[in-house]
Formats: sequence, C-alpha cells, structure tokens
Amino acid sequence: MTATAARPAARPLAVAVTVILAVVVSAVGTSLIALVASLAGVGAGFPPLQPQAYLSFAVVGTLAAIGGWVLVVRFVRRSARVLRVLVPVLVLLTLIPDAVLLATGFIPAATPGGVAALALMHPLVAAVAVLAGRRIAPAR
Repeated sequence: MTATAARPAARPLAVAVTVILAVVVSAVGTSLIALVASLAGVGAGFPPLQPQAYLSFAVVGTLAAIGGWVLVVRFVRRSARVLRVLVPVLVLLTLIPDAVLLATGFIPAATPGGVAALALMHPLVAAVAVLAGRRIAPAR
C-alpha cells in the first residue's frame, strides 16, 4: 500500500482572485491582439474583432477552460497525462471555425489578417486558463 498525502483544497478567495485575474488577463491580451490588428489595418469592419464579440468569447472561453481543467483534475486519476493531450487537441479544435472562415469568408469583411488575429486569441486564452488552472487545481 502506498500512502497518499491529501492535497489541501484551494482557498475560495484565492480561487476567486485567480479566476478574476485570468479573465482580466484574457480580456487585455485579446484586446491587444485586436488593437495590433486594427493598427495594421486588418479587420476593419470585421465583426469578430469588435470588442463585444472577442471579449465575450474571451471571458466565456477562459471560464469554460478553467472549469474543464478543474473537472479533469478532480475526476481523472492521472490528470496531468490527460491534460497534456487534451489541451492542445482542444486548442486545435477551436481553430477549425477560423480555418472554415478563412476558406469560405462566411462573415463579411473577413480577411486573412483578420482571421489570423482572431486565431491568435485562442492559444492566448488557453495559456491563461492553463496557468490559472494549474494554480487552482494542480494536475497530478
């Protein structure tokens, strides 16, 4: 038999601060990407690069990713192994709509640069969520 040390539960205040900080960092990061795209003349009139669109997705994506991380750590015995595969796969899957948009242009004013800026937001949000998830619920 092996003895396993019980991991202390994350303190609620620390969790709340971490989640709020992650949401703020995602919002600022995606805003910077949109700003750089705008300054480069990319995405003018491209609805996904408007603050109400990308900020909504950044907030929801960050919260969903942190929640998913915590669930995997809570319910999967070897969560570190699973997360090493799951996170990159999910980030790649989030890029599929961008690839389809690039190929079809189903949203007006979609340009390669605008879609690239949009696609850069996905790994940024994922990275922020992974850092927050590690702090809240370290994988084992």
